Amino acid sequence: MNISSSPPLAEYLDILPVGIIVLSSDYAVVSWNRTISEWTGIPAEEIIGRDIRERFPHLRDKRYALRIQQVFEGGPAALFSTQFHPHFIPAPLPDGALRYQKTSVHSLHAGGKSYAIFFIDDVTELVTQVHAFRKMKDRAYAEIEERKKKEEALALANRKNNLLSSITRHDLLNQIMALKFYIELMREEKDPAVISEILQKEESLAGIIEHQVNFARDYQEMGIHAPAWQQVNGCIERARASLPTKGVEIIMDLDSLEIYADPLLEKVFYNLIDNALNYGGSNMTAIWVSSEKTPEGLVLSLEDNGTGIEAKDREHLFTRGFGKHTGLGLFLIREILSITEIGIREAGSPGKGARFEILVPEGKFRYARE
Repeated sequence: MNISSSPPLAEYLDILPVGIIVLSSDYAVVSWNRTISEWTGIPAEEIIGRDIRERFPHLRDKRYALRIQQVFEGGPAALFSTQFHPHFIPAPLPDGALRYQKTSVHSLHAGGKSYAIFFIDDVTELVTQVHAFRKMKDRAYAEIEERKKKEEALALANRKNNLLSSITRHDLLNQIMALKFYIELMREEKDPAVISEILQKEESLAGIIEHQVNFARDYQEMGIHAPAWQQVNGCIERARASLPTKGVEIIMDLDSLEIYADPLLEKVFYNLIDNALNYGGSNMTAIWVSSEKTPEGLVLSLEDNGTGIEAKDREHLFTRGFGKHTGLGLFLIREILSITEIGIREAGSPGKGARFEILVPEGKFRYARE
């Protein structure tokens, strides 16, 4: 049988819904069915008898040529998958995109000659559905992971709130008892100078109670709302607007940095800037905020040129009650950050300025423009 001169075979190949090509051993096109003609826009009479590699030079590549040659030599069928060879014979769709194809090449012997017959399936719809399913699955996994992180953060915040509420109640009762003691003393005291001194102590106790109540309010708010991505520049700007920073410049170099943290993140920067203003000394003129990527994640630094912090105090800086006033500000900072596994440390030099480093792990920071 001579394939090239077999009208019944050509007609049969034309009715099949797959692309079919028959090549002779010299790569000349012997048969080019109607389906492949419609896909490529190349009519059969234009390509039959010509070397297929003239129109599709990529078939000269060893990835194709070696396997096709094995088929000509009577070897097993060659399969070209959509994963590695998605466009075996480039065939555009109406929208210009190329069809995804799955191709198999089989040996054929007729009339003492060797041929290779190509069966090309259009699997575009299937591949599109698979890609859509993968995207949907990835989105679902991402949403589940996000929900899991939020639930874990909220659970941690609730545990911390329960612990701190009992401690705060105990501290408040102690301060109230001391206040009542001074009130009783003042009732019995006649000396104006002593009464004035007692009043000062009462005012001091009232101030401490007020700070503790405000702290309890802030701490109670921690974890009420799920963590979220927050723009660091915006948090710092809002904190600065609420503080008397006159004479102290705040310089930021953060680009579009965002951090995944409790919504009280703004309170972190408020307390850090407030701490610098209170303890930096009269010669402090600037606070710098910058970030640097590290193998572990990201270090967000807030550094001033004030008096700095003594090395012996670093170990206790974030302990509740440590400090010259209530000792609650830096403690609250650590607690807010820990909700999403963010750490903080002090790494400045005494006499040269304080430097607080916020340690953000991978997955908890990003740049909005990325």
